[in-house]
Amino acid sequence: MPTSPYFGTALGTLTVLCWASYNVAAKQGIEDGLTPEALAFLRFAVPGLIALPLACFLALRQRVMPIRLGRLAALVLLGGPIFGAIAVTGYEYAPLSHGLLFAPVAVFLSGGVLGHILLKDSLSKGRVFGALVMFTGLAVLVGFQTSGLPDTWWVGAFFFVCAGMLWGAYTVLIKKWEVSLLSGTIAVASGSAVMAAVVLGPVAFGTLASAPLQSVVFQAIMQGLIGGVLSVVALIGAVRALPTQVAALLPTFTPGVALFIALMANGVSPTSAEIAGCVLVLIGFLVSAARHSPRKSETAKQAATSLMQIFEDIGAQKRTRTSTSIRTLAPEASASTNSAIWARVGGASFKREG
Repeated sequence: MPTSPYFGTALGTLTVLCWASYNVAAKQGIEDGLTPEALAFLRFAVPGLIALPLACFLALRQRVMPIRLGRLAALVLLGGPIFGAIAVTGYEYAPLSHGLLFAPVAVFLSGGVLGHILLKDSLSKGRVFGALVMFTGLAVLVGFQTSGLPDTWWVGAFFFVCAGMLWGAYTVLIKKWEVSLLSGTIAVASGSAVMAAVVLGPVAFGTLASAPLQSVVFQAIMQGLIGGVLSVVALIGAVRALPTQVAALLPTFTPGVALFIALMANGVSPTSAEIAGCVLVLIGFLVSAARHSPRKSETAKQAATSLMQIFEDIGAQKRTRTSTSIRTLAPEASASTNSAIWARVGGASFKREG
């Protein structure tokens, strides 16, 4: 891993750009006539072309399942193609900003509650206060957007919240079951690809066959390669190079960056309510993370300053390693899924109390 102080900043920036761009592309795909099933199929089938050969190689080499079959099935059901289809379906009923804000908040809340139940993680006043700030951001988003908001926005919000709850449960189970970052997550990616082909394939093939080839290739690149492969590689490098509290907050920048990409690419200007909602949700995440940083002396202001470096390329990032930091990722960092990584990062950033 290069030691340049700007390397982690560059990888963190690339990770956020990947997440933001494939969300914008998904919304554009819906508007272009592609179905949620088709987009979810591309999202999981394309990475499967890489994961399946690796899974076969590891199976022949290790001669043992990296994860129990029942657990594998549960993870594929929670974080695989069904989750992807539900998340993208929300874009049929609601604006891009709703998917970018409702889903992460649902992940945070469901992950926190399930983590408290299954992992005995603490639910302190700081996290509760941060959640209240996030709810305020969502209320501003839907309560003050007086123009252009479809009547079906609540249906989209429902799908985004359901998808977020699935993903939150997925990440908690990955942490509880200590799924390997290499063999275990390759097995999950392979299982998701098989499920995408069996469950979504019959529905998706008709849409993809009738759609313009240029649109299909574009979505295969955005959903499969950028969303399913490049973002994972960039994220692995980022969480190893950035301080833990900074890496854990990378997803909070996705909404703002995605709205900016939508503005530049499609000419869609964010409303005042969308901007205010993004800011409040970001503040809520910052408050929650600052109160639970592994380094108790880290303040919200210091965390925010570190995060701004990701987008301004200023200052130097010092590599911090503590007994609960990203160091556990180092042995197996050649392949993974975003959920497995964030389960580990979350375990480091939101340290148990008591």
